[in-house]
Amino acid sequence: MTLSLNTAAAAHTEHRLWKSDAECWKDDIQNWRTEHSTAIVQLQEALRRINEHGKALDDHDDSVNSLVESLSHHEKNLADRLQNNADAALDDTLDQKHVQEAELHARQRDAHERIKKHHHHAMATVAMLTKALQEAF
Repeated sequence: MTLSLNTAAAAHTEHRLWKSDAECWKDDIQNWRTEHSTAIVQLQEALRRINEHGKALDDHDDSVNSLVESLSHHEKNLADRLQNNADAALDDTLDQKHVQEAELHARQRDAHERIKKHHHHAMATVAMLTKALQEAF
């Protein structure tokens, strides 16, 4: 709002409006500084959690590698069994091991799906935050 400067009173009124605007802006800035400080703390916590996620990915990779090794070993035992007699039934030990392998595989599949869902959500959120911060100024 710009008033005509016909009088000193009009100019004085305009100055009071400007001062009021500036006081509101100073309040906004103080609030933003508080929010900024909180955001720094939250981002530091988020970084800690992202690093934990990286460790969880490493652990998951180790677990998958272990599963592959176990499967390879079990498959070799089955192949040996087949070489001796293709129609032979599994003995209790191999049968029990096969059931354990199936259960382990199912748990690993469920864990993988949980990690994948979490990973995609977290990375999309980081990408949105990054984009928002890059576009700020």
